[in-house]
Amino acid sequence: MSEIITKLVADYSASSGLNLTQEQISQLNTYARMLVKVNEVMNLTNITDDEGIAVKHFIDSLTLVPYIKAQQDKAGRKDISVIDVGTGAGFPGMVLKIALPEIKLTLLDSLQKRLGFLQSVTDELHLTGVRMVHARAEDAGRDKSLREKYDVACARAVASLPVLCEYCLPLVSLGGVFLL
Repeated sequence: MSEIITKLVADYSASSGLNLTQEQISQLNTYARMLVKVNEVMNLTNITDDEGIAVKHFIDSLTLVPYIKAQQDKAGRKDISVIDVGTGAGFPGMVLKIALPEIKLTLLDSLQKRLGFLQSVTDELHLTGVRMVHARAEDAGRDKSLREKYDVACARAVASLPVLCEYCLPLVSLGGVFLL
């Protein structure tokens, strides 16, 4: 386990009131280790140092947790549906699933090999309620099985704001939110 990732994430968790468990922090460390290893043969991210992973990937993704919790409160249930559009290496979706294991998560990406990596992370961390969808973001909103099905749609570093709105807003159900 990385002491740097553990300290930075634990400090953020405590200061923000997230109160992640040791198990969740351990899962993030395992995720980081897998990310770095697979990144040696598949370009998932340019950020591979422990501090960068902790701050620019994990903590950045964790900033969405209060908004997801607000949607859970609004819905009156914890198992709200979240779609991460253009998930890439799994940010923010996979981090959100670790922090909020009760959400139903869909990871959408145009490259099957990235989804394969994320499936291996899901399996290694024994996460349930995670669905992989191999599709282009611009096509997802026209897919009846995805359109208006999610309490929360989120995306990170996918496209400009106007384009991102076109991709993600059709996925959000009435009363849902789009976080970016």
